[in-house]
Amino acid sequence: MALRIWHQSFTDLELLPAYATMLREHAARVCAPDTTVEVHGVRPGSYPKEMNPIEATRFPWSNHVLASQIAYNAVQAERQGFDAMAISCFFDPGLREARSLVDIPVVSICETSLLLGTSVGGRFGLIGLEGEQLFALKELAHRYGADARVAATLPLDPPITEEELEDVYTGGGDLEARLEKVAQVAVDRGADLIVPAEGVLNTSIVRRGIHTLAGVPVLDAYGLLLGYAETLVRLQRTTGLRVSHAGAYGRPPEAAIDHFAQATGQALLSGTQPVRVAASGT
Repeated sequence: MALRIWHQSFTDLELLPAYATMLREHAARVCAPDTTVEVHGVRPGSYPKEMNPIEATRFPWSNHVLASQIAYNAVQAERQGFDAMAISCFFDPGLREARSLVDIPVVSICETSLLLGTSVGGRFGLIGLEGEQLFALKELAHRYGADARVAATLPLDPPITEEELEDVYTGGGDLEARLEKVAQVAVDRGADLIVPAEGVLNTSIVRRGIHTLAGVPVLDAYGLLLGYAETLVRLQRTTGLRVSHAGAYGRPPEAAIDHFAQATGQALLSGTQPVRVAASGT
């Protein structure tokens, strides 16, 4: 039962080649031999030169615009014959919108970790890259009804950026010591499972073969994400299970999908132009 998964990152992968390579290698290790994972990022040039993806997640506007790319990429994935989309950003950008546009399964890493992680742990310690991420992580846990299962949400100290992680992949730095320190805080607060709450951090941990921290297991969130995507595809094929477009994931007509995408692009491009409203009355 060969299947194809469209992996979707929130980053411009042309700027993070080591990370992109690690994603491909990781997918090859965890997926079935007949599964193909094709790695995609956002369009090159999507981020200003002075802003990295972690910084962009702080701002609702940048999140909205980039999430729109991801949602429409789900349409492209389905049209190109992919069997599922897997979003590897821990802030689940565009997840609801993407699901509303396609019939193929769309999964994202935070929702998958919080819902399926209960199979191996009772309370989670979420570790992010920096303190600015914590509000969004707590908000997502609340959205998914997982507040009671999150014992601690903590950043690395000192924080680390995606660019720095490119160097960490080669084995340098003190990542293990920093992770062990923050994981111990999470365990002291009641966590029995550590969840790396960012794709690049998860990939770095896998690269170094870290399976436990502070005496408790570490969830391979990316591996879980891909495995879940495979499972949903196989269930769709064998049982007919598919996303409902009757309620939360209501799907617009096919022609309207492309119309809205084109109209939004045109509106954004003309956003710096003044809007003239015709005068009414006499």
